[in-house]
Amino acid sequence: MKFKSNLHGKVTKRRGFTLIEVVVALAILVIIIASTMSLLASSYTSLRNTEMKGIAKNIATYAVEYIRARNVTSDNNFINTSDWYDETTNPDGKFPGLVDLWDIALRPNGNDHSTTINVNPALPGKTYQDKPKAFYYSLQGYDSLEDFDNLTASNPSQEDANLYICNSSVKHYHCRITNNHILWKFPLISTDSNAIKSFTAGPNYIPKIYVYVPPGTLETKDPTNQKCPNYSPYFTKDSSLKKKTQDYRGFRVLTTVVARTNQKDPDDPENAASNAHVQYYDVKVVVFWMVGNHEHSYTLQTQIVTYGGS
Repeated sequence: MKFKSNLHGKVTKRRGFTLIEVVVALAILVIIIASTMSLLASSYTSLRNTEMKGIAKNIATYAVEYIRARNVTSDNNFINTSDWYDETTNPDGKFPGLVDLWDIALRPNGNDHSTTINVNPALPGKTYQDKPKAFYYSLQGYDSLEDFDNLTASNPSQEDANLYICNSSVKHYHCRITNNHILWKFPLISTDSNAIKSFTAGPNYIPKIYVYVPPGTLETKDPTNQKCPNYSPYFTKDSSLKKKTQDYRGFRVLTTVVARTNQKDPDDPENAASNAHVQYYDVKVVVFWMVGNHEHSYTLQTQIVTYGGS
């Protein structure tokens, strides 16, 4: 305890801070610092997600326009397959509609290579369970793909953990789960110094997309169920797989294409679409990305008008 004299010669005591006061002050300071750091972290996460969402919008727009450009019609006849536009072999002037990167009419989900979605359109509102051959799915990372003429057969491919390169005379990229050909890709080749490389799969990554489905959800509202309009074979509601599905960095893109027609076959008791011509496609592109431990997404939907068949 220190003493000092005042102007009148009286001795007074100068009281210091007690231990409790110091502890309280430090606690308040810690709270202020923690709140500030939390605010800064939240602001950074928000800014980062905004930036990523902007990129995702550009990716989705690019994908939709690329798909639109793969629509073979009489005004957009860029493929060199005479069976689709020669007057002798195709007097009705039918065209295939959407074609994949190898100019093959777009195939449905699964291993059935004997048909295409272009000749199996479904009526509006029909789901995958109603007519699976009308649906196409793919999941790919935001990466440039290798030059098609110089591919080495591999499973998975080096560029994307959900793609494989088949061992055929002309090497093709396929989706590993659906076995579909790739419908679109990003510019440049993977060996180019300017190639896009913004998808990296982790060691435990599985090419699935985790979706939370509350218990008791109706089948038509469960995207992992084939009766749901938003069904995809890439969706899973198995929570034990969640971390593995999100073990990646960068962007990945889920593409869904459904061949549609408004025609009805009077001979079909279920009033299903006739196996004639697709009139338009329902196209949905969903871009996914990770910020911290949370997965975010951006969706772009459109319709592409065509007149395709075989």
